[in-house]
Amino acid sequence: MHFKRFSVLFAIILAFSTFFSSFAFAESNVKPNLVALGDSITYGWNLDDTNGNTTPSSKAFPYLIGNGNYVVGKNISGGGWTSARLLTEISKPENILAIKNADVITLDIGSNDYLQNDLIKKLRAGVPVDPTLLPEAIKQVTEQLSQNLGLIIGGIRSVNTDAPIILYNIYNPFWDVNAPLYPLGEQFLPIANWAIKQVATVSKSFLADSYTAFNGKQSDYIFPGGDIHPNEAGQQVLAGLATTLLSALPQGEVTIGLTASTTEPAKDPVTIDVLIKPSKVLVIQWLKGEKTIEDFATVGTGTDIAQNQFQVTENGTYTVYVRDAKGAKAVKSITVSNIQKDTPPANNPGNSNNNPAPTQPTTTTTTPTTTTQPAAATVTRTATGHTLPNTASPMYNYLAIGLAFIFAGLFAMKLQNRKRENN
Repeated sequence: MHFKRFSVLFAIILAFSTFFSSFAFAESNVKPNLVALGDSITYGWNLDDTNGNTTPSSKAFPYLIGNGNYVVGKNISGGGWTSARLLTEISKPENILAIKNADVITLDIGSNDYLQNDLIKKLRAGVPVDPTLLPEAIKQVTEQLSQNLGLIIGGIRSVNTDAPIILYNIYNPFWDVNAPLYPLGEQFLPIANWAIKQVATVSKSFLADSYTAFNGKQSDYIFPGGDIHPNEAGQQVLAGLATTLLSALPQGEVTIGLTASTTEPAKDPVTIDVLIKPSKVLVIQWLKGEKTIEDFATVGTGTDIAQNQFQVTENGTYTVYVRDAKGAKAVKSITVSNIQKDTPPANNPGNSNNNPAPTQPTTTTTTPTTTTQPAAATVTRTATGHTLPNTASPMYNYLAIGLAFIFAGLFAMKLQNRKRENN
């Protein structure tokens, strides 16, 4: 009975493992790394009822950008953060490292700079104030916000010069357009957003216009009851702004240079050095043979290249594949023909004098390393119509083995049944 149960269980486990193993080869390559900087909006405040705003919400807009084509390496944000607080936070070593490794950076900060101003806080609370003091207060907050944004972006660029920065302006946070507070937002937001636009222009950041996207639609995109934070629909709108900007960015061109360590006859492995522009890439792999971009489409097909070099032990053509953070892809091939293998001397039994048989003199021709220049790098975001790579997955072998074990288990079950009937 124990043998029977074991056979059935083993067969079922193998069947499931072989069936689901096919899905491992459908994964996409490494995703670009996104780092989000901001306040409670970026944090996803009040989106999750269960966590009590103790951790950033996966429903917040940074996690929705690109429809899952980006991974949020770090969310540097918090409830009530002002631009001054964010400036302090990004100077921490762990945050500097995250920013340095980012492929895309979002920056949404500034709302609390105004909402936490003493004069505006009184107006929100319904406390009468001298209206003539408001323009000067708005001016001071705007100047400080502009200065802090410049310092934040300057800090980003001091460690990361490549990642595009998406800078959000400020939407009117007051839900009801007919409520008294809505005009208050409209009084300072044109000035604030004009300043944010100037920062984006000077720093060559990309402006995400959340003000226009939310204008007149606060009841659709903001929580009711005096909450000023975006609901799930509002977060999706904010994510869509970044997705649109990223999809419109020029992807540029990836160039690859391949050089062999030697072109002289060599018995040791030959090292291939890889020079890439731009230097920051997500994927760099090699395959033996003349390959195309499509040949590298399946994860696990190519061999990863470490420290921009790899070794080969056989003559032949080798292809290097590169993909950068913006989705640009390229391949380039190099031919190695100078590796020589040791061959044992031939034993000629027909020579009665035990002297080696005379051989014709040979001339060794050294063919210099040549490179095959491929067509212009193909830039794609989706991979379709892929050809089967030479190193195809052993999925079908696994499937055959699994089926064999299933039949073995069924045979064992039948054998046990017959023994039980005979007894």
